[in-house]
Amino acid sequence: MASVVETIQVPAAVAADLDALVAAGHGPSRAAVVAALVAREREAAARRDAFEAAIAEGEASGSCGITLNEIMAEARRRHGRS
Repeated sequence: MASVVETIQVPAAVAADLDALVAAGHGPSRAAVVAALVAREREAAARRDAFEAAIAEGEASGSCGITLNEIMAEARRRHGRS
């Protein structure tokens, strides 16, 4: 992956947090910590998008035609509980 030299300004508190993360071993530098945080946010966004898509798909599929009580009764029957 190519690197781009970019200078950003952050509040002193954020710089201190980045330094603390570096000191705690979360990366060798502020830049590495920021890159890891951005990657983690991308992964979280992808998981959120997949979750929201699954919800939309479920909502679009409509009702299954059985009640929650019927579903629970079937689960109890399958697992030998009454």
